[in-house]
Amino acid sequence: MSVPGRTGTALRPVCATVLVVAALALAGCGSSPSVNTEATTPLPTSLYVDWDYYDWLLDRFIMINVRDFVLMHGQRVPKPHLDYKAAVTYSAEWDSISLVGFLSLSTAEQTARRRDAADHHEKARRIVLGTVGYYRGAADRGMMPNLSTVEMVLPPQGAETAVTAAIKQLVRAVGTDPGSAGAWHDLAYFTRIAGDRTRHQKALASCLAALDMLPEASRVGDDARRLRRDVLLDLAWLARDLGQPAVTLAYLDHVRPWLDAPGREREERNYEAKLLRGLALADQGEWLAAVSEARDLPRLKVVTRTLSGGWTSDELRWSMSAPHFLTLGFDRAAWPTQESDFGRRWIKALAGAPTGEAAHVLWTLGSPPTHLEFPARIASRYWQDQGLLYARAGRYQTAHNCYEWAAMYHPYSVFFPLRGRQESSSSVSQGYFLGYGTFFLCGDREAYDRDLKTFIAERSRDSSPTAVEFD
Repeated sequence: MSVPGRTGTALRPVCATVLVVAALALAGCGSSPSVNTEATTPLPTSLYVDWDYYDWLLDRFIMINVRDFVLMHGQRVPKPHLDYKAAVTYSAEWDSISLVGFLSLSTAEQTARRRDAADHHEKARRIVLGTVGYYRGAADRGMMPNLSTVEMVLPPQGAETAVTAAIKQLVRAVGTDPGSAGAWHDLAYFTRIAGDRTRHQKALASCLAALDMLPEASRVGDDARRLRRDVLLDLAWLARDLGQPAVTLAYLDHVRPWLDAPGREREERNYEAKLLRGLALADQGEWLAAVSEARDLPRLKVVTRTLSGGWTSDELRWSMSAPHFLTLGFDRAAWPTQESDFGRRWIKALAGAPTGEAAHVLWTLGSPPTHLEFPARIASRYWQDQGLLYARAGRYQTAHNCYEWAAMYHPYSVFFPLRGRQESSSSVSQGYFLGYGTFFLCGDREAYDRDLKTFIAERSRDSSPTAVEFD
């Protein structure tokens, strides 16, 4: 089902869009992404993959100006919801089975199923990791000398369906072997990317059940601990998305023993848990507790860009400071960093001023930090909340820009059909983005709910016995 509405044609193009498309053209326009993985890529059979890390590795110029880019590539899939429905429909040689039913099978049957499921799981990981490697290869080869010879073209065929193809393989994997915790986690991640909260929640719960059934030696291993930590954090974020801050706090209490799991992401996950606790308290209206959490939250070192101020207009800020290789360079390791208190401001602004004054909230929030790159698991959520706060204050144009940046930083946003919609070109607060033309991802939630209610009412009226149908 897709929600009716006009495509967001009012979104503004900027010159950087040309650079993005040029980069994709030099990567080999019209060909399918090659299935390559780097030497540092985890083996596809490993239990844990930090998918956010690989999204972070995607050079930012690939996602530049997604306000136009996702709309352009999304037009290539006329009915994306049908593709998603096909992807989540189980289809394999084996009948799907529950975890209890799987454990009741003979050893030989379990082994055969595991072997078949592992093959589908490997294919899913190689689809996404290979596509990431394909795009990064274009950056590694460089493109500045050839910009003048490149014409405007669409992204390479196949890139925009990588997430869909991976989900299809993962559904086969977990249906064949429901004891595969790694496959369940991957499926949970990419259904979240798609915006499918129902399947996301079910996959997370199934992942925890599969983890509990692992042998003792595997259950206490580093990968299993990292996996359980990420699943619990994802459940905490999901509860916040569903308007259940008390449940978020309960999951955060439960995740504490797992936050010390070793890995390059450990510092960021600890920061994320503290940040999320403050946000949940703010959501509950516990102003004093939220502010206390904000004060205790450490500053986080984040990537910074040179274009950080001196704008002649607010609109110029959003157009020219979007991340791309001209402001950052190709070598991500060489990007400058700075300590930021964005998390403290985020929590305090969301908690609101004791007097409820919008001016005080925006003062607490500070100027939009368009020159900073936040961690992959936080960036899209950060800009979504900024948009909400600016909308509450009546700053609808800034809110609209924040929502567009939330879409720009949505993980793997160029790898599946992402549509921006707008109810009215004269109302800048109405923009929102949908996954597969169906699932709400980011933007003005009230506008989406209003459009959805109108759509359901129209469908109900049209399906009445007296309705006249036209071909």
